Amino acid sequence: MKDDLKILYGKLRNYFGVNGGQKCQDASRLARKAETISFMEKYSSAHPEASPLALRALLYRKISEKFQPVLFEDSPFYSCIEGNGGWNSSTAGIWLLVHQEMPFRDPVEEDVQRFSVARKEGLFCCSNFFVDLAHHAPPIPPILEGGFRSVRERALSLLEKGNCSPEEKEYMNTLLEGLEAVKRIQEKYGDAAKEKLRSGGLTPRQEKFMRMMAESAARCPWEAPRTFYEALNTCAFVREIMGELDGLRTNSYGRPDAWLIKFYRKDLAEGRLTEEEAYDLICRFLLAGDALYDHDSKVESYSEHENELTLTLGGCDGNGKEVFNDLTRLFLRAYRENDLVYPKPHCRFSASSSKEYLRLITDDILSGRGIYTLNNDDSLIPALRKDGKSLEDARNYCCTGCWDIVVLGKEDNAGGGYFNLAKILEYSLYPDREVLDAMHYDFLSPDNASSFEEFFGRIMANVMTALRDRLSTQGRNGRRFGILVPSPLNSGCSDAFPETKRDFMCGGQTYSPHALSLCFFANFVDSLLAVKEMCFDRKKCSLSRLLEAVKANWAGEENGELRRKVLQCAHWGDGEKESTLLARRILDELYRETRKYENEKGGKYQLGIWVYREFRFWGEKTKALPDGRREGEILSQSLNPSHFRCREPVTTVLRALGSLDMEKVAGNSVVNLMLERSSVTEETFEALVRTFAELKLQQLQLNCADRNELLDAQKHPEKHQNLFVRICGFSAKFVSLSPQWQQEVIDRVAF
Repeated sequence: MKDDLKILYGKLRNYFGVNGGQKCQDASRLARKAETISFMEKYSSAHPEASPLALRALLYRKISEKFQPVLFEDSPFYSCIEGNGGWNSSTAGIWLLVHQEMPFRDPVEEDVQRFSVARKEGLFCCSNFFVDLAHHAPPIPPILEGGFRSVRERALSLLEKGNCSPEEKEYMNTLLEGLEAVKRIQEKYGDAAKEKLRSGGLTPRQEKFMRMMAESAARCPWEAPRTFYEALNTCAFVREIMGELDGLRTNSYGRPDAWLIKFYRKDLAEGRLTEEEAYDLICRFLLAGDALYDHDSKVESYSEHENELTLTLGGCDGNGKEVFNDLTRLFLRAYRENDLVYPKPHCRFSASSSKEYLRLITDDILSGRGIYTLNNDDSLIPALRKDGKSLEDARNYCCTGCWDIVVLGKEDNAGGGYFNLAKILEYSLYPDREVLDAMHYDFLSPDNASSFEEFFGRIMANVMTALRDRLSTQGRNGRRFGILVPSPLNSGCSDAFPETKRDFMCGGQTYSPHALSLCFFANFVDSLLAVKEMCFDRKKCSLSRLLEAVKANWAGEENGELRRKVLQCAHWGDGEKESTLLARRILDELYRETRKYENEKGGKYQLGIWVYREFRFWGEKTKALPDGRREGEILSQSLNPSHFRCREPVTTVLRALGSLDMEKVAGNSVVNLMLERSSVTEETFEALVRTFAELKLQQLQLNCADRNELLDAQKHPEKHQNLFVRICGFSAKFVSLSPQWQQEVIDRVAF
């Protein structure tokens, strides 16, 4: 089927552009976007009094009026894909965001400048100054249940009750304008399919697809879906329409095997669908997402091979019953037989997951396809419960983006925030007064500490200085975003909207979390352990002598000898009491501090431990640290031990990582493992996965390849076209990686 859809691939890339570097080539689409933006610019200039909601309502109308559907005869799926929904920010829907950037910045320019310095220096970052613009979760479940019509009926009912404030009335009317835009776009797809049928020249299969589209788009998803095909299309349509009209980067297709199994079984029972027909639909659905990037384009810098399109399989339902059914099997088969990478497959599991389910996943990984992330229900559900979610909602979580954990329809978890522990340690040891003054940070010097507790206290005081500033500044200033750049369509479809009548960025959903990731945890822990052991416990050298060697980048014979001793110290992942206690202490102190602050939506911050490609890029810009790491060397990945410190067997490492209280990490934590294929069997692989679950670790990213295989792939790429590796939050062909990224994968610790 993949070969059959090469024409579709070409059209998709030309029309939408791809994240491998190719830009949109469709002149008419570019012209429509330009016309819409030009209209909005002229209108806003002529009406400076127009509120953000009035501008959003007009933007809804203009986008839907200008919208021209592009149909692919070899696929029956229709959705508002004017630029990969939200991840590709070429949609006209982002106009309001761009238009409001200066009004957003003006009152808080001093904070913006401080934040800008901190982001540039790598102390922390998010996808915008004070809010995350790149990791939004579409409210799919309410639309599967009642269609967009039910949202309209709710909004009209709220208006008819007459107890809305003027601001709420304006919000409700803007929502209604957005819903009309949805209906208009949907119907255009149906009309276009009818025109295709009238024009002729289609194959019998293409006629069938156009007929399916014409009939379905006349009613769905304005009306709730009635068939498996309509429900599957709704998952894509909701994701895309939210990105297009609200200008959001929405990134999930939800849980199709959990949500759509009732449609599938009903279709089978009533003779509308066969298993193979369902499989064909699933393949075409997934292939359209996979086609949005070029597998053969090079991965060199930050965002190649990324389109943030995800779906979740497996896990359990709201009652705790395992979700492993015929649809799960069909989706996993489609990934395997079509060599798919996107949509990113997030597979939920537990220690009691069915053997067949785990085997279907692990067999694909063992074949050299490191495309899956495994999310552990045994750890994540308790963490979500501790964070305030109901048991049913916690059980219904979805995995979005690279590792974000979200209950679709009830929350929109910002997940693009990093807090760089290694960089704060660096600025404590190498104080740059100009930079610190620009951020208004008065860091304490640890150089003359007389005990480890004093050294630890000063470092943690600096961490807390940066953390408090990050959380309070972001929470305080981000609250204006939902007012200046409202998203009524996304917000109005959420379950809690009838009660809150507020934008989701103003706390209008059931839950309002914000994930903050602790980056380079191992480097931070190991550095403190080295100081403790070398300078205070065993007194192998003075603190000033150790820091002198660090600041010399460990250069020279004497410093090199000191470094060799440091590398023998306790380290994160060794399973020893010393490293475990210190790591737990650090996490506990950070957790207590973050719980004191409200985020920009009025909710709490969640801690996470993960990192995207920054472990390499920020490593290149980070000076030497007391853990023995030299300037410019790679930093640790997510929850993993540092790659140059890890010497233990995989079970020891996993038990050590599992010593943290993971209920305090509701933002997810990631373990990235490389296994030697020659030393792993199906049985040992399954045992490893179940052990991971029992240890209450959270997300597992697995690669399975031999070093010699990777080296041969460098020399003979034509022989290894089906070797896919998990880099961090994304996967790619090994032969498509740049030499630097290939070497990073080869240098990973293999168990």
